[in-house]
Amino acid sequence: MKKSIYLFLTLAAVGFYGCKKDYLNLQPTDTQNSANFYKSKAQFVQAINGAYEPLQGLYTGSFWALGEMRSDNTSYEFDPYDRSGTSKEELDEFRELNNNDIVETYFNTSYTDIGRCNVILNRLPLAKLDAATTDTIGGQALFLRAFNYFNLVRMFGDVPLVLTEPKSVGDAYNLATKSPAASVYTQIIADAQAAITKLPLKYENTSDKGRVTKGTAETMLAEVYMTQKKFDLAIPLLRSVISSGVYSLNANYADNFNLSKENGPESIFEIQYIEGPNGLGSDFIDTFIPWDYYDEDVTGYSIDNNAQNGWNIPTQDLVNAFEDGDERKDASLIDFTSDEYGIDLPFIKKYTGPKTAVKGVTPNNFPVYRYADVYLMLAECLNEQGFAGGGDAFKYLNLVRERAGLEGKSMGNSNPDLNVSSQEEFRAAIAHERQVELAFENHRWFDLLRTGKATEVMKAHAISERAYKNDSWQINSAAYNNIRLLFQYPLNESNLEH
Repeated sequence: MKKSIYLFLTLAAVGFYGCKKDYLNLQPTDTQNSANFYKSKAQFVQAINGAYEPLQGLYTGSFWALGEMRSDNTSYEFDPYDRSGTSKEELDEFRELNNNDIVETYFNTSYTDIGRCNVILNRLPLAKLDAATTDTIGGQALFLRAFNYFNLVRMFGDVPLVLTEPKSVGDAYNLATKSPAASVYTQIIADAQAAITKLPLKYENTSDKGRVTKGTAETMLAEVYMTQKKFDLAIPLLRSVISSGVYSLNANYADNFNLSKENGPESIFEIQYIEGPNGLGSDFIDTFIPWDYYDEDVTGYSIDNNAQNGWNIPTQDLVNAFEDGDERKDASLIDFTSDEYGIDLPFIKKYTGPKTAVKGVTPNNFPVYRYADVYLMLAECLNEQGFAGGGDAFKYLNLVRERAGLEGKSMGNSNPDLNVSSQEEFRAAIAHERQVELAFENHRWFDLLRTGKATEVMKAHAISERAYKNDSWQINSAAYNNIRLLFQYPLNESNLEH
């Protein structure tokens, strides 16, 4: 059993199950509480809003370390003056222990969200709401539960599969035992399929921007099937997203990260943030800017110049992956040469914006699924069904390339850099395109896992990292020695497992 899961899931249910008739009912009748709250449409809207909230913390706090910095796309700038960031360094170099606070925070926060979804799904059938509201609320909760489990099972393998509210402390322990990864995937698929039937194609009210839709659930389920090598099942889902007519590529790649164009036509799902002293802002630029960067032109204020900065720094491997003329490079990176080390340490441009007066409260959203991702996923699936020199796989690959200002690839192209003449060469072309198109959007590590390339790529990355950095700082001798495909299960959870 997991201590944190018990805490998060039991507390959510205490009020509801503590009101049986054989006990004194101490719940105030004139204030909202867990026993009388889940009744009206407005209350369920508040509840589902609360189920989105943990995602904000996951994306600002740890997901980028586990989904991007774990890969060959990004690393960190060593800070010899403030060594309080070692837990992040360990994640980058596969040195983390099972008491790593970042990993445990991700695990705990994910189950907080799952617990909120379970409360909604358990209580929704008891409320007397109209069918449309019930479907929309339930569809969102099903998606969010599936999304959290999808990320957890890819990171940890076997995890507790909790689908109900615990009725007692003992029940909480029993509910939270580990389930095989295969069982978790079965539930993810069931939740996603149900969400697809309930969610709308789009929302008419502008206040609903950012909520998940049918297309969001279809995209996630397609990725689940691709992770399981069930490409034939992913294809109709991806074609459905395309044929819906809801989405389109932005003409300009950089518009995907323009604050004035958030939730635009290419957005399938993005994590929402709001600037201001409300606890709902993002802090990506504060975290990702090098710690020895002093120019205030980017942020509008002086950065901390300590272990709060210098993370998710683009690697030389990623910089080298951009082709000449690729417009995505300038939209993704800001060049910087470190005064401390005298080497190039560019930082991420995607999450910059107008200068602000306060640290850590920017309105920059984080993209989870974009329409370009759907094109690349479909191209990959079609190729896995069989290589075709003039087929749709090339069409969708090249739509993404041409938007970036690059020539399309084809079979028999006289330019060897653009020639793709086999299924394996097309796989490499897709992997390259996904690396640069979706850089810094938390896809790279999962792509390496899904395609079976993680160990091979990261061993090569270790060599290039040492060659590039060792003259500047000594990389830990244990770095990259054990390319683990799963994160270690959190120590606090393992100690209480039964």
